[in-house]
Amino acid sequence: MKLSKTTWWMIGGSVLAVSGIGLYLVLSKKKKASSKGAIATANGIFPKEGTPQSVTQKARVKQEPNWNKPFNYGYIDDVKAWLAPKKIKELPKVKAIALAKVLKQAKGTFNDDEKAVGNVFGKQLRDKTQVCSVSRAFYDVYKKDLWQHLDSFLSAKEMQINVTIPVRKLVNY
Repeated sequence: MKLSKTTWWMIGGSVLAVSGIGLYLVLSKKKKASSKGAIATANGIFPKEGTPQSVTQKARVKQEPNWNKPFNYGYIDDVKAWLAPKKIKELPKVKAIALAKVLKQAKGTFNDDEKAVGNVFGKQLRDKTQVCSVSRAFYDVYKKDLWQHLDSFLSAKEMQINVTIPVRKLVNY
């Protein structure tokens, strides 16, 4: 029996279709088997839902202080918490009060002493925690915010030159 050209094409197409379906089934079984292995591994690592758990150590997240706000009263506490258990060297309270007095006296009736302000922030303070210590001491002694006090007698340009720029250059802690 002789087969026609059309019959050969039908047989070849059928073989090709059956082979494609078989290949798809074989590969999909392998894929399912490998994903089941991943689930089994995950179930081996993570306990089943509803089983009692024991925690050996609590995780704590330390929030980084806002380095751009050293005039805030809580800045030094935030730095201490962030660096714990390490200690930082703080500005002695007596020196902080003395610097607060210099900043208070810098405001004059007719003539303000901008150089004294620039000297305190540019030369006498070594880091931003010391700025916070002076700010706290100023509030404790005079019951007024240091930033508001400086802003009351310094122009925007003088604040920039004598306070903002020198404080930005200071070390964070």
